[in-house]
Amino acid sequence: MEQTVGRPPLRDAPRPGPGQRPRSYKTEGVVLRAFPVLEADRLVVVLTPSLGKLKVTVRGARRIKSRLGGHLDVLNRVNLTLALGHRFDVVTGAESAESFASLKGDLDRLAAALYLCELVDGLLPEAAPHPAAYGLLLAALRALDGEVAPESVLRYVELRLLDDSGYMPELQRCLVCGKELEAGHHRYAPALGGTVDDRCVVAAGRVLPLSVDALKVLRHFARSDFAEATRLHLAPELDAELEGILGFSLQHVLEREMGTAGFIEHLRTLRRRPP
Repeated sequence: MEQTVGRPPLRDAPRPGPGQRPRSYKTEGVVLRAFPVLEADRLVVVLTPSLGKLKVTVRGARRIKSRLGGHLDVLNRVNLTLALGHRFDVVTGAESAESFASLKGDLDRLAAALYLCELVDGLLPEAAPHPAAYGLLLAALRALDGEVAPESVLRYVELRLLDDSGYMPELQRCLVCGKELEAGHHRYAPALGGTVDDRCVVAAGRVLPLSVDALKVLRHFARSDFAEATRLHLAPELDAELEGILGFSLQHVLEREMGTAGFIEHLRTLRRRPP
């Protein structure tokens, strides 16, 4: 049988260690966050496929004539060339590969994308490879840049990031007594990390209502890939319930509230106001 030889997938060039040559390397990444440092520089946080989350310096990025600054806008997928630095590696070359212009022109989708970037930045440690999280974030940005409903994207990514960080919620058994759940007789305990039986709520601490439909969606997301999960339409009431459950779980893990989550809620409040 004739064998077709294809091009190997693009991989990050390994980051050289101290004292090794060459002193530069290449990678692609998604810009999670950027903020000014010194007079004209910028510190950029990027998530890469195999090098993990990196903080890198872009010298002169805030100058009008900078050839690098425009490529490193938040949310962009970029191809980077970096030189080893003392504290932070330095960007010597950058080319935007995807800018997600459509989602940036839609306030709701932009807010959703920024929320996911904040979530990834908060959950993942620096310089630890997280290829699954990178692929998940990139799939989410591409979906938000298209016509996929933001609600299913957000809820699926929230659950999967909890899983990737080692905090996948228990969805089959009671975390207090260990018995399998009975349909319609269950709650959600964020501090315990999953479901509890109605009879065990006193020992579970703070619990949230968990409808049968919400539990079905969470279980569906837990066993589905991105494409299958995001085909699901979430009614507003069901999405609000899932948002509360996953939001409290993330808040418990991160030990803080997400700033962009508040902005998303503010947009909803504005929409509910009468003209």
